[in-house]
Amino acid sequence: MDELNDINPVEKRLVDKAGAGRIPISASFELTPVCNLKCDMCYVRMGADEVKRTGGLRSREQWLHTAEELRQAGTLFLLLTGGEPLLYPEFADLYVRLKQMGFILTINTNATLMTEEVIGLFQKCRPRRVNVTLYGSSNETYRELCHVSEGFDRCMRGLRLLKQGGIDTKINFTLLKKNYADYPRLLEIARELDMPVSVSSYLSVFRSQTCTSQLDIPQIRLDAGRVAEADIEYLKFKKGDGYSAYVEEMGGFLQCNVPTVSEGQGLTCRAGKSSCWINWQGVMTPCVDMDTPAASLDRMPVAEAWKMMTEERERLPLHTECAGCALRPVCDVCYANARNEKRRCGSLHYLCEMAAAKKELLIKESENLRERTKYETE
Repeated sequence: MDELNDINPVEKRLVDKAGAGRIPISASFELTPVCNLKCDMCYVRMGADEVKRTGGLRSREQWLHTAEELRQAGTLFLLLTGGEPLLYPEFADLYVRLKQMGFILTINTNATLMTEEVIGLFQKCRPRRVNVTLYGSSNETYRELCHVSEGFDRCMRGLRLLKQGGIDTKINFTLLKKNYADYPRLLEIARELDMPVSVSSYLSVFRSQTCTSQLDIPQIRLDAGRVAEADIEYLKFKKGDGYSAYVEEMGGFLQCNVPTVSEGQGLTCRAGKSSCWINWQGVMTPCVDMDTPAASLDRMPVAEAWKMMTEERERLPLHTECAGCALRPVCDVCYANARNEKRRCGSLHYLCEMAAAKKELLIKESENLRERTKYETE
């Protein structure tokens, strides 16, 4: 879960202990599937009328009841997301109540609805972090991809308000064909704002019942080679001066073609072990990219749903296609994404192409590094 990607050593010990004890230390609340953007790739997006026709949103009291049950089960970290969570009708009151209950809160938002009033709320009751997805570096890209006017300007205003308000903020990029050309400028924006950044160049093919996207993900996402190139650029940006050492180590290792994951790939992350996702209809799943195992919190308490989740998690079949694969050290895609690729695309071919292209680029980078080092020492 994104809110725990940058945990400190103390938090890491808590999370590791929770995983060992099968305690749901973190959870995500998908407050609403409604969003003011209409991004091509989004699978959590419905109109207000559609939401009404399918039962309506959960009330503030329902979320607070779920939160209390989670607190009793050991939950400490909560991610509030959507859709656009700021469109949840009772967001401010729910947010304050959750803070008063002792939860450490993270918010996912597109920042286009950020106001001084919201900043005041966050200053009064500080979130652990606000994650802002920046979809492009111009209003033109936002029109093409998110189908709104002035989207970039509004997002940048929101980012500046967050920075001026002293709110810990992280920028997320999701790369696909329509915004790939913006990538260098997006990294520059993160540098200018002095905000941490996370880049996702893999676009999931998962589809939930709340999806109203019109385009087919395999047609709008980057080809595997471009994904690998984007991953390498992100590594350079993230590791900085440590990039050369990383490339030298990984390049040498990859050339050895050491097979790994002898029994196939299982669910090795925190999903269903120490974290869960609860959608806008109150259905608990291990994570946003998994529709099963699932349990309705309208039909059973959190403790029962979580017990079922952890038990079914252990029975999930391995991805035997990954058994003995030497690409695993550069294959970052998770169990859920692999399952969805097989369901939607019939195989893991795209993921394997990504890993193979990344391996080739890293080996080439390591060879170029050795040549430069040799030249400089002669």
